[in-house]
Amino acid sequence: MKNIFKITKYLACAVVAAVALNSCMDDLDVIPEDSSIITDEIFKDDPSAYKQNLGKLYAGLSVSGPIDAGSSDIQGLDNGYGQYMRALWLMQEVTTDEAILHWGDIGIPEIGTATWTVGNQFIRAMYLRIAYQARATSEFLNQTEEEKLNDRGQSNLIPEITAYRAEARFLRAFSYFNAIDVFGKFGFIDENVPLGELPQEKSRAELFDYVESELLAILPDLKDPHTNEYGRVDKASAWMLLAKLYLNSAVWTGTDRSADCIAMCENIINAGYSLGSNYSYLFLADNDKNSSASEYIFMIPQDGLHLQAYGCMTFVIEAATLSDMGDMGVGGWNGTTTRPELYNKFTSGDKRAMFFGEGHSLDITILNSDTKNGYGVTKFRNVTSAGVPGSDATFVDTDYPLFRLGDVYLMYAEAAVRGKGDLTKAVDYVNQLRTRAGVSSISAPNLTLNFILDERARELYWEGWRRQDLIRFGMFTGSNYNWQWKGNAYEGTVIPNYRNLFPIPDDQLQMNGNLTQNPGY
Repeated sequence: MKNIFKITKYLACAVVAAVALNSCMDDLDVIPEDSSIITDEIFKDDPSAYKQNLGKLYAGLSVSGPIDAGSSDIQGLDNGYGQYMRALWLMQEVTTDEAILHWGDIGIPEIGTATWTVGNQFIRAMYLRIAYQARATSEFLNQTEEEKLNDRGQSNLIPEITAYRAEARFLRAFSYFNAIDVFGKFGFIDENVPLGELPQEKSRAELFDYVESELLAILPDLKDPHTNEYGRVDKASAWMLLAKLYLNSAVWTGTDRSADCIAMCENIINAGYSLGSNYSYLFLADNDKNSSASEYIFMIPQDGLHLQAYGCMTFVIEAATLSDMGDMGVGGWNGTTTRPELYNKFTSGDKRAMFFGEGHSLDITILNSDTKNGYGVTKFRNVTSAGVPGSDATFVDTDYPLFRLGDVYLMYAEAAVRGKGDLTKAVDYVNQLRTRAGVSSISAPNLTLNFILDERARELYWEGWRRQDLIRFGMFTGSNYNWQWKGNAYEGTVIPNYRNLFPIPDDQLQMNGNLTQNPGY
């Protein structure tokens, strides 16, 4: 069993806090009506509840509800589609040249063709998940202030709880990072927003400043790299999120912060991480402990027996397992294929090219339902590096690879090409990845922005960064780059720039008069 606070406790806290939160939700609002989400009595009676409720916050990235795999702690979000990382993966991958989901459920074809509207249920799920995480983390912070610890006679716990609070603030910053990326602006909730009060809207620039200030503020209280329990964040996680923030700052704020991105990348590179020797091992059921574990900075743990949900990596692997595909360690939901533009970025012999094409057409001539259109992707599997299936045939053991060193190397290279770093180091970092992949090294003249964008696709496909990357390079909207079914045209067509952001869900606008719609919607 993976040591993620001991998974049984990890889920127990989800039951305690999520059931309480669910009791005061309504269909349009993720603001609890009272303070029952986390009560003072929980901590008075049981000091171990602090860690359990911290575990609940981490569980918010992995599960969608406390009762069973299909339950939801937000009314109206069920059957797994409202799970945090599943919603985020749809936003970041199915909208791009890397993936298409062939199911015809209302809202999914629109995500895959950039024709979504303000009523799309998957966009709504992402909005509500971010808001839920922000509320849950803020209530945890309210209940763990030093004054309250002193009142409970638990001042001896302050050093330990200080670290817990830093982790909670990181998780909230991660959610607002996603809000900046996906929605731009957002209804803001922190520990100073009373329960039941409608949140005020913060702009993209305001959210950017908030996330940056939070991450910088918590760094002294986070544990050093490699010293926290598996599945929990540390200083390197904060450096990574700051690097991501700075890498995208030109788009998000109009100011190039590439030099700051370089500084954060160097912090991580100097912290003792190393590339795994085998690329494929990074995405298998034992990626928490096989030879690739040294590369990971922050993983979202999965466990087929003890952490069951129809989202996160279970969704990625199940949906990618096609009816005619070989052993992926799960039964398969016959849903997701790649688009030809991703496949065509690889040269012969690249070990990162993990596709299934037998009996399939590379081109997607039929958009929905027929997964013979498009090659399958075998990158993520619920099978160990020794070939042993995961512990369950439905729910996977393969941990979600959120932050890893390979991405850091490519972020450094991109920032260096933008004029803020050492090009010699950048070429070396890229060549370390290419050597592992079994393809030829490059020299400095080859290290262009276009090359880096394609190399990010080859190295990081299906890891949840593609839409963000395409937008940063000016390739998502407009006519600079098309892919099959972009704009609902077989050969791809122009989509307007306003689709660089998703709409604020219409029911949230109706419920909260403090919110405004994004332009174009």
